[in-house]
Amino acid sequence: MTINIAELILDVQVGLSDLPADFCTDEQIYFDLTAAEAFIDSIKSATFTDEVFEKKAIIRLGMYFTYINYTSLVERQLGSTPTASLIKLDVLRKMSLAFIRQMTNLKINDDLSVDSSREEKSYPVAAVNLNSVFTE
Repeated sequence: MTINIAELILDVQVGLSDLPADFCTDEQIYFDLTAAEAFIDSIKSATFTDEVFEKKAIIRLGMYFTYINYTSLVERQLGSTPTASLIKLDVLRKMSLAFIRQMTNLKINDDLSVDSSREEKSYPVAAVNLNSVFTE
C-alpha cells in the first residue's frame, strides 16, 4: 500500500496548530510533505516495512519543513525570528531525527544530512579465485 500524502495535511496542521492558517497553506504543507517523503524514501532501509511508522516520520519531517517556511516568512515580515520559534524548530528537527534514525542503516547527522565520512574512507577491495598452475 502506498502513502497518500494529501491525507497527511491535516496531521501537519494539527501538529502546527499554533500557526495562523494564512501563514501555512494546504499547498505549502503538501509541498513540504512530498519533500519529506522523497527524503525518507532516499534514506530508508530496503528492509523497513512499517507503513504506520513511516507516515508518522513523514508527518514529523513535513512539520519541520513547514515550520522552516513559516519562520522564514515571519522573519521577512518582522525583521527577526522570535526566540520561541527557534526553540520549536529545534524540537521539530529532533523529533524528525528520532523517527528517521530508526528507519535507516545510514548515519544521519543532527542537521538531517547523511554522514558520508565513512564512504570517504572506504577502499574498494577485489577478490578473485584463480586456478593454480601448481599441483599439490
